[in-house]
Amino acid sequence: MLPSGNRPSRPILAGSVALVAVGVAVNTGFDAPLRTVPALLLIALGVAGVTSTESDSGPARLQRVAKRWWLLAFAAFLPYALATAPASESAAAVGDAFAGPIVGLVLESIAGALVLCAVSMTVCYGFARYGIHPGRPTPEERVLSGDD
Repeated sequence: MLPSGNRPSRPILAGSVALVAVGVAVNTGFDAPLRTVPALLLIALGVAGVTSTESDSGPARLQRVAKRWWLLAFAAFLPYALATAPASESAAAVGDAFAGPIVGLVLESIAGALVLCAVSMTVCYGFARYGIHPGRPTPEERVLSGDD
């Protein structure tokens, strides 16, 4: 269960997002042949931690949380996009501030982690919306009772 009712614990959430970001960085930053297994393990653990912070939330809250994650993911993607694929000279000038292998890896890891977390919250919202959620009747029970 979550501390303080249904609200996510910030340290758990921050640590989970950090695990996802490290998993993305491991998969992107290293050329070792066995990098995929630890990267997937870190990403899976991090995403499980992120989704567990909202496991007791209802569909309305999950929808708000999913929207926030997508806004964060978009905001994190902008600097990464400017650094890696500027479309104009002014964008290239801004992107030069983010140039460098370490900065690029960090930007990619953060953007990737936030997109993965946004996808996981969207999936949780979809499950809750369509009845596959703790505390709600199953889809079969809703069909049998006539509720929509």
